[in-house]
Amino acid sequence: MTTKFDYIVVGAGTTGCIIASRLTEDPGVQVLLVEAGGSDRSMFITMPGALPFVYQNKKIGWGHQSGPEPQLDGKRVEEKAGKIIGGSSSINAMIYNRGNPMDYDGWADGGLKDWDYAHCLPYFRKLETFEEGPDSFRGGDGPVHISRARAEHKLYRAILRAGEQAGFGVTPDHNGYKQEGFHVAQSFIHNGVRMSASRAYLRPALRRPNLRVLPKRLVTRVLVENGTAVGIEVAAQGSLRRIHCEREVVLCAGALNTPKLLMLSGVGPAGELRRHGIAVRANVPGVGQNLQNHPGIDLQYGTRYEDSLTSELHMLGRAKLGADWVLRRKGLGTTNFFEAGAFLRTRDDVDFPNMQYEFLPLTRKLVNGKLVPIPGFQFWMDLSRPESRGTVTLRSPNPADAPVAVFNHYESRQDMQDMIDGIRLMRDRVVRQPAIAQFNPQQLNPGPDMDSDRDIEAFVRKSTASSYHPSGSCRMGSDPDAVVDSEGRANAVAGLRIADASIMPKVITGNLNAPVMMMAEKIADRVRGRQPLAPSDAVYHRADRHTPGD
Repeated sequence: MTTKFDYIVVGAGTTGCIIASRLTEDPGVQVLLVEAGGSDRSMFITMPGALPFVYQNKKIGWGHQSGPEPQLDGKRVEEKAGKIIGGSSSINAMIYNRGNPMDYDGWADGGLKDWDYAHCLPYFRKLETFEEGPDSFRGGDGPVHISRARAEHKLYRAILRAGEQAGFGVTPDHNGYKQEGFHVAQSFIHNGVRMSASRAYLRPALRRPNLRVLPKRLVTRVLVENGTAVGIEVAAQGSLRRIHCEREVVLCAGALNTPKLLMLSGVGPAGELRRHGIAVRANVPGVGQNLQNHPGIDLQYGTRYEDSLTSELHMLGRAKLGADWVLRRKGLGTTNFFEAGAFLRTRDDVDFPNMQYEFLPLTRKLVNGKLVPIPGFQFWMDLSRPESRGTVTLRSPNPADAPVAVFNHYESRQDMQDMIDGIRLMRDRVVRQPAIAQFNPQQLNPGPDMDSDRDIEAFVRKSTASSYHPSGSCRMGSDPDAVVDSEGRANAVAGLRIADASIMPKVITGNLNAPVMMMAEKIADRVRGRQPLAPSDAVYHRADRHTPGD
């Protein structure tokens, strides 16, 4: 490859698509975007209602697992991540949650003054077109089109009403003034199709002559010479090739693969590198540390067949779903089914929600290795403010091997207590309200016999899965232990930048796709040397600690 590049972006996932698109707006630079996976042009990826098929397709994921998890009896937990153009934005559940404004103010309190909510909000507004129109919190002309779920099924309406009956309000826009409370969901869905970073950013940019995309190439290391990143090494068809760049290498490989790639390149904890026979280019102890995630469980109930959305998903119903979507972009094929949710506090000594709930008007069980719908409803509930921290290390010096990720879920006793209390809050306070109790829900998981804290804890340890939100493993900060500075620049290697969830100092309260889009937009401006957008003066809701749900 003889072409000279100014920038090499590693990973065509959520952030990589954005970085490559924004950099190539300058016709004077040449950009190479390298992706290990292939094309995202598939009906199953495009159709929101086909999400279960996407989740089960192992060909478009990295196949990561965490563990053995010491607090989960050595259990290994699947960690889905997209190995495909668009990355995880091409395989995720399309849930649009920005996080709580206090997440970003917390980053600023830790020394990242340009990452407070006032400085992040303009970039959230820049990236989106919200179907209900712009205001001081929402954008109206961005590349990412965001829709509001219809939430028409009777169980959606019932759970929202039950939340009100339990003393929790329904917030009109959980991505605006107030996050806390129940809400009708918002989605990365537009005109009935998935709104991935590939569709929103990369495809329009492909028309530019200064962007080259190199798919199905595994980056094996960053080339570091005399303390400066000068290019990458890629593997394809049994051979290795070096590609150089003039300005920067930008890593957008995600919270598990970015620290792995740094360590393979000789950038990381010296002891870990030497253990695998890797020459130390820069001793950076923070690489692979501070790993965070949102552990969660399914809280499941059975109902009558006719009361659940399952009644519309029989064989004929699924055929209708597919036909309606293919022919008209209408019907159940246009939804991800996560159309209602809540951000709630389980205790009065936290400033903002420590639990997230996503509601489905059906439930599922594993049959012959496949998830199948059964009559009922369920909540996916996860711990949105975990105290526990984990690590990413190398399995071997072979770039084809997955990294070793251990989250140490529930290492903090408070994390386990929050999960127990989160189950009790929904099971004992919300589901017993008249609006949902009228459907005579039967407890499936945990069952009605699991009532003591000890029983619920055992259930949590056995049932914990992942929200697929790894973050924090190459922490951004202003202190000497941080891996990158406030602009994503590596502190120990010149010409190297990181723009993905690995640089989050603390995981945010919600799903990660929208926040990492915001981060990529913000960092792209810094790479280009542009003045950051002016901070917002919008004032958000701050709850009284002593009134959960206020």
